[in-house]
Amino acid sequence: MATHQIATLVWIGGMFFAHFALREAAQLKLEPPQRLPLLLAVFDRFFVWVWIAILALWGSGFWIFGGIYATQVGWHVHAMMLIALIMSALFAYIYFVPYRAMGKSVAAGDWRGAAGRMSTIRRIIGVNLSLGLVTAAIGSAGRYLQ
Repeated sequence: MATHQIATLVWIGGMFFAHFALREAAQLKLEPPQRLPLLLAVFDRFFVWVWIAILALWGSGFWIFGGIYATQVGWHVHAMMLIALIMSALFAYIYFVPYRAMGKSVAAGDWRGAAGRMSTIRRIIGVNLSLGLVTAAIGSAGRYLQ
């Protein structure tokens, strides 16, 4: 279960940091030719950890679900799994569509295109962060809500 909690902290904490601290500080202090390559470099590193976290969450989640509780769980676990599926799909979309396009735009010096992709990534990360916080709340309080 520690693996599950650590992976959750990595993903949700990373999104919180990127959304509320890094992006805003970079927006205030750096122009697009400096800001966008920096954000892309951060994503290059953070997204590796997100993929690891997703694998760890699904692996440990299914182990907890099937191994520890033998699928005898409350509604809250099913809700968490549904939200996790949505979050995983949203991250896969971020990774394979706007993030890759942002990389191409940055490499070409197309700051307007890169900024547009960054805006898309920011919005989806905001949604995923909200879903992650809801999931964490359900996970910690769910058994008391039955």
